[in-house]
Amino acid sequence: MTATVYHEKGHIEVGRTRDKKVPLKLYYEKIGNGPKKLLLLMGLNSPGSAWDTVVTHFAKNPEYTTVFFDNRGVGFSDAPKGLYSTSQMAQDTLELLDGLGWTSNVHLAGVSMGGMISLELVLADPKRFSSLLLTSTNAGRSPPQLVTISFLSRVILIKDPRLRMKLVSETLYPKSWLEAASPKGSPFKNNQEVVVDSLTRRFAESPAQPIHSNIAQSWAALFHHVNSTRLAQIRASGLPILVVTGTRDNFVRPSGSYHLAKELGCPLVVFEGSGHALPGEQTETYCRFIEELNTKGKDGIFELVAKSEV
Repeated sequence: MTATVYHEKGHIEVGRTRDKKVPLKLYYEKIGNGPKKLLLLMGLNSPGSAWDTVVTHFAKNPEYTTVFFDNRGVGFSDAPKGLYSTSQMAQDTLELLDGLGWTSNVHLAGVSMGGMISLELVLADPKRFSSLLLTSTNAGRSPPQLVTISFLSRVILIKDPRLRMKLVSETLYPKSWLEAASPKGSPFKNNQEVVVDSLTRRFAESPAQPIHSNIAQSWAALFHHVNSTRLAQIRASGLPILVVTGTRDNFVRPSGSYHLAKELGCPLVVFEGSGHALPGEQTETYCRFIEELNTKGKDGIFELVAKSEV
């Protein structure tokens, strides 16, 4: 008989001492009750449930308690009007962690805009975190690629949810991976069918994102910037850090990851032929990196990267 995994969900109020308007509520979910605390930060205009494959992996590991949440402006979290910033969302996250009682030894993984927020998080409170995995992200001041602009202009015009999710999947993942056979036991013939079904169900179950908060989050990502001086502060903290990227990322240029790794003095893993959504495309390897980074720290991850073939 399969053991029941602890699962908690709800809202935590943040921003009471920062926002002149009414404080907002962030929706979160907590899975597992192990001693290792893992916080997952999702990217632009996506709910925290987009971490589903990673959450499923760590739900099977009794050593972990995993938390994911919806950033302000998406999912079941409040969507206040006005423009957002990554530093503002980092403060939201710190107050969420305070509400959970997670004040130390937090392992952190952020993807895309979630990685941008993660940089601001460790700058604001470096002693709270034990490791950092930066995924498909950058330090800012990088203009969007033409394929990104094309995608954003096309996706809002498609009314059929499955056709819209098909376009999303083809932008997030490389064609070769989408056309590959789905995992053994899956009712779908290939990975694209798996992803489209997952995306369609996820967005059907989550509140539609208001246009104003879509723009507000996009603004935060576009104007995010952590300069070399601030990156040096993160490096000086001694926090174990790993940067990962794919060579076929349509949203964030891989060069941004190269810059981060150089400035932070940490290893860089480049997935040849992979796209933007590495947690979903390279789940097994991605989760192994989290586990090794959390268990062995800085020295261990250098050893792991040296032995890895990706």
